[in-house]
Amino acid sequence: MIRRYLFLLGMAVGIGLGLAYAWVIDPVKLTESSPANTIGTYKRVWLIMAAEAYAQDGDWDRTRDRIDSLRDPNLNQTIVALFDESLNQGQNSAARALARLADRLDIHTAGMLVYLATPIVTPETEPLPVLTPSPTVAFSPLPTPAPTLKAALTSTPTPLLATTYQVIRREPICRAESITPQIQVTIQDMIGRALPGKEVWITWEGGADRFVTGLKPEIDPGYGDFDMALDQTYNVSIDKPTSIIVAGLHADVCTDGRLSWRLVIRPNSP
Repeated sequence: MIRRYLFLLGMAVGIGLGLAYAWVIDPVKLTESSPANTIGTYKRVWLIMAAEAYAQDGDWDRTRDRIDSLRDPNLNQTIVALFDESLNQGQNSAARALARLADRLDIHTAGMLVYLATPIVTPETEPLPVLTPSPTVAFSPLPTPAPTLKAALTSTPTPLLATTYQVIRREPICRAESITPQIQVTIQDMIGRALPGKEVWITWEGGADRFVTGLKPEIDPGYGDFDMALDQTYNVSIDKPTSIIVAGLHADVCTDGRLSWRLVIRPNSP
């Protein structure tokens, strides 16, 4: 019996001493938490979420507060690195949101130019004239009539019939079904040197997109590509969506899968 009392007394004393230490001697101190106190991975997620929220609601004051809470002394470099990472992973929505955020902060790179504008899609009732290849290029004739250009930057676009570029090689590539078919464009100067930073427009019925060359220098400094949908027919333009130099590209079925297209483009000789 005495042992039981001594045990209970010891427990009571121990609990009392523990509570006294926790409440009086060394109480828990609450501190404010912020995104700046998180690890790098969560900071990147926070920045992407802030960029995507800004892309949705356009509330710059709230977005500014969110990115300031990171207390990042190298914010510009962080945004550029995160944009490049998103682009390499094919995260177009995140890359587009980060490009818009970067533009608001006056940060610009060649890759961001692709995402800083979206053309207004308007119907065009009158078809474009039939395009014919340059005499120096040997490939199959384009379909007749040429596809109607549906996307433009103005409500009454005027297609430019005489372009300043020509296709010197147009090569179909049969890729496996598991690989997304692409339009692969390499732009060179008149003596064959790569031209990075050139704007390439891809247009189709009801839409348009663009990219700039040079984002994959490991392939070629003048290279860029575009993923094709299976049910679309595409046109390729340089600098302006109405300056079409290749029309009627689509991912036809081939022996091993679907066709991709490889184009090498140079300026016309003066």
